[in-house]
Amino acid sequence: MNFDKARAHLDSLSFKGMKLGLANTIALLKELGDPHKKFVSVHVGGTNGKGSTSAMIAAILANSGIKCGLYVSPHLETFRERVCVNGAMIGQRTAAALVARVKEAVEKTSVPVTYFEFVTAMAFLHFAQEGAQIAAVEVGMGGRFDSTNVVTPAVSVITSIALDHREHLGATLRKIAHEKCGIIKKGRPVVTAVRIPSALEAIVKTAGERSAPLSLIGEDFKCRRLKPVKDGERFNFESGSTRYDGLSVSLVGRQQVVNAGMAVKAALILRDGGFAGINERSIRTALAGVCLPGRFEMARKNPPLIYDGAHNPRACHALCRSLTERFGPRRVDFIFGAMGDKDYAGMIRNLLPAARSFTFFSPSVPRAVDPDVFAEALKGSRIPRKAVRRLEDIVQLINRASDGSVTCVTGSFYTVGDIRAAMRGSHVSDRA
Repeated sequence: MNFDKARAHLDSLSFKGMKLGLANTIALLKELGDPHKKFVSVHVGGTNGKGSTSAMIAAILANSGIKCGLYVSPHLETFRERVCVNGAMIGQRTAAALVARVKEAVEKTSVPVTYFEFVTAMAFLHFAQEGAQIAAVEVGMGGRFDSTNVVTPAVSVITSIALDHREHLGATLRKIAHEKCGIIKKGRPVVTAVRIPSALEAIVKTAGERSAPLSLIGEDFKCRRLKPVKDGERFNFESGSTRYDGLSVSLVGRQQVVNAGMAVKAALILRDGGFAGINERSIRTALAGVCLPGRFEMARKNPPLIYDGAHNPRACHALCRSLTERFGPRRVDFIFGAMGDKDYAGMIRNLLPAARSFTFFSPSVPRAVDPDVFAEALKGSRIPRKAVRRLEDIVQLINRASDGSVTCVTGSFYTVGDIRAAMRGSHVSDRA
């Protein structure tokens, strides 16, 4: 199977959508020789911040001389971004071979799998074949029935709890927290930065029931944000007798300090569990150099162009706060496109304090909202807005940005992926 055929096969799985449950993944992985049992894992769930936290954990491990896999979602431009070992995403030839092998296993088991189940199996198979010692595995959605929840992690991390995917996870924070607590395993340590009482109560209860040692932000570890630097954040970290002052993280936003704090705490637990190469130097180096496209990614400095895949109200609130802090209020020209199953009105409202204007756009996926619909969220506001349908017109708009302007592309990773690729004269090759 060549790469084009592999990509076409993955695209054919997209229509199967989401399916909560582990039976299919377990059957598929058994046919593949249970590759997920051949490496240690760190399982990272939560509403927001899980991708950044996973990337930081993987970077710390790789910088400690430990061969480390990273599995994240969604991708921006190619599915190969989802599966990395020591920072390198899978190549086309390797990807094609993995697709062929997993496809063969699917046919043998006659299990109808979704796109996410298929790619999860690919990731675990790749990590096993590459001899990864450990992998940072990001939950796709929820936790309890997510395809990744076949791993028994050395550490689980729950980054945050907010109202998202309510049609699948429940209508309250308590119910959503219950689903995400599914990644807490008996006797395995848990790290969390959740502070909302109803959600935290569910985490504490589940950890207690499963005898899982729990590390809480503000109690078991602390991270104090310092004055932001130009291209990231600085903070002090403290946990027990361990203290690291002046850590730098190359991702922007006060929430990234919290994510980095969780990553450091998880790394220290792994160190105490036998990964002796983790030390202060490897932690400092990793955080200072971590890269995660589409998370406050400064694609152009003058005039600024920022890509951020904020895709729910809470993420948009955090983005707005970071933009206002760095550029001031009412300075940002947003290019916004979102999915129909999101609270896009709430997202737009949460961006308003930073907004100078909105350009609405629809990325090339069926779930995307028609750009004219977004204007309803600005009813009563005098902020300039317009709908643009052609990607080439968006590119021209960005290229014509005047000195002193700030452009931010947001609302969905799909929106960011389409525009990010187009700005380089390319296009998104894989969509799911």
